[in-house]
Amino acid sequence: MTLHMKSKIILTAMLMALPSALMAQQNIEKAFETLRSSDYQEETMSSHHVDKAPKTDVIEGMSDEYEFKIQKVNAASKQLITNIRNAFAKDKEAAYRVSSGTNGGAETYTSLAVGDGYGGGVAIGQMKDSKWMYACFLDPADKEQNHRYAYGFEWVEKDDGTIIGRLVKTYATTQKYRQSKRHLRSIIINGKNINVDDHGFSFSSGSPSDNSSVFDTDSVFFSHERNSELWLSEFNTYKNLFQKKPDGTAASHYATYIYKLCKKAKPLDDSEKNLVATEIKKLKAKTEDEFIQQLFDLSIEQLKK
Repeated sequence: MTLHMKSKIILTAMLMALPSALMAQQNIEKAFETLRSSDYQEETMSSHHVDKAPKTDVIEGMSDEYEFKIQKVNAASKQLITNIRNAFAKDKEAAYRVSSGTNGGAETYTSLAVGDGYGGGVAIGQMKDSKWMYACFLDPADKEQNHRYAYGFEWVEKDDGTIIGRLVKTYATTQKYRQSKRHLRSIIINGKNINVDDHGFSFSSGSPSDNSSVFDTDSVFFSHERNSELWLSEFNTYKNLFQKKPDGTAASHYATYIYKLCKKAKPLDDSEKNLVATEIKKLKAKTEDEFIQQLFDLSIEQLKK
């Protein structure tokens, strides 16, 4: 028996062993696994993060990302994409939220929250020219219905005939629960009103939808031009989060968001960019993770452009 066949048998056994209540998204799970184990595709990137409660070992947050490329596009390999789309259709009745769309190049995308949502999320629909979909399912093990699983899928059919795409799965509190715990207050920075919540996250009253920002995950992000005050406020938020747990499982999420900010640092003047670069060097010194260190180096390079 080959290793591939053993993996399928083990997966099937695990699925059959789960209670029916846990199988609301079984078609999506199976379709994801079928693609990941297929010889038609190749893995180009994958990451896995889990946060557990220290004493109970209960999972509080989780994210799985898998990027793939299909070079030999034929009827069989295209069926892998069709299978996933059909799986979302089959499981949608059990989901409390489903959404789909296309990316025509505009910077509008969706993020699937991880954990309490304050550490950011995993983007879906950010790939140029991609088609995307996601679905959220309540965790049946949570009797209070405050936690959910989210599944996201996006893919692009390239002009050269290849297909690239991403599979995403996250575990987090529901957006409704997070919003129920949020308390906003208004502060004034340089004469401008900035809304912040108890965690110090900023919400621009000038964005297309009030309280819509990079911190409202499981919802559509609206791209808006930040002024320097808002930019620095967002940077400071993620800097503080990273400093609290520089070696935690969410550290890469914080570092990645800082990098994204630095790629769009036009609102900053030279003195502000130097200030940010100095702070990033301090963050780099707090971690031994080589990937994060390189990400911080790239962030500083972006500030110089």
